[in-house]
Formats: sequence, structure tokens, C-alpha cells
Amino acid sequence: MNDFQLYFKLGLQHILSWSSSDHILFLFVLIVIFGIRQWRKLLLLVSLFTLAHTSSLLLSVYGVLQVNENLIEHLILWTILITALSNVIIVEKKILSRIHYYFSFFFGLIHGLGFAADFKMLIAGQHHKLLPLLEFALGIETAQILLGIIILLVGVLFTGLFKVKEREYELFVSALIAGFVTALLL
Repeated sequence: MNDFQLYFKLGLQHILSWSSSDHILFLFVLIVIFGIRQWRKLLLLVSLFTLAHTSSLLLSVYGVLQVNENLIEHLILWTILITALSNVIIVEKKILSRIHYYFSFFFGLIHGLGFAADFKMLIAGQHHKLLPLLEFALGIETAQILLGIIILLVGVLFTGLFKVKEREYELFVSALIAGFVTALLL
């Protein structure tokens, strides 16, 4: 396996494995407010997240930014909870979708720091760190797009096939995830 395949696959696994449930939950509450026709917004959200995630990871890998891992893990849970609660509280979709763009970027910075220590170990001893980081980011972007499509299709399943009202579906998913994350925070 060449280096590109290795880091690309690690990026995929970083998002799509059960050990990355924080990413899956965050993406779910971020995307659940969008319908299948809004797939372009999904791409923008995912790309903003990847840009932020990669930026904070880059700053950490190059030693510009060092943070407490336990604090970051705690903050990641808060990003999920805040996003889920915003879905419940804010009714106006245009306002909520704009807020989600900001959440995607700024909370993506926090999520990127959550993997910094592990990624530093992966590339320890390598002279060139930027290329593996970009290959990893491409894997993350691809995985998030795939996961985003799945989230949109789950929404179509519930709102189309099972005739659940969109708002009720969004509230149920957001409240369920908010409750789960709250239990983890306690």
C-alpha cells in the first residue's frame, strides 16, 4: 500500500468507524435539517468542516498549537450538544442553516484537535508532514460526503416513506442525540 492509500484510508476510517462516533453524531445533527434537494449545502458544510479540521490538525502537527486532549474531548461533546439544541430551539430554517455553516467551521477546528495526538504519532519521524495531512484530509472529505448522503437518505426514508413530518424528524433526531451526549457529559 502506498502512502496516499494509507493516509486516505486513515481519513476514511477516522470518520466512518464506530470509534469516531463523535464525528458521526456531529454530522448527523449538522445535516439533519437539510432535505435531499439541498445536497449542495451538504457539500459546503462538509468542506467547511474538513477545512477547519485540517487547519487545526496542521497547527497542532507543526507545534503551533498544543491543547489538553481531555479538554478537547469534552469540548467535542459540547459542539454536538450545542448543534443539536440549536436544531430544537431555532425554528427558522434560513437562520438555522446559516448558523450551521459557522458551527461546521468553528466546531470543525475543535474536532480537528481531537485527533492531533494520534496523527502526530502516525507521522512521527517523517520529514514531510503536509502531504500525509492533505491525503488524510481527502479521506475525511470523502467519508463525510458519503456519510452526509446516507444521512440525507435516512431523512428521505422517514419523511417520504414513513410520512414523518420534517420538523418532527429533525426534533426527534436532535433531541435523541442531545440526550445521549448529555448523558456522556454527566
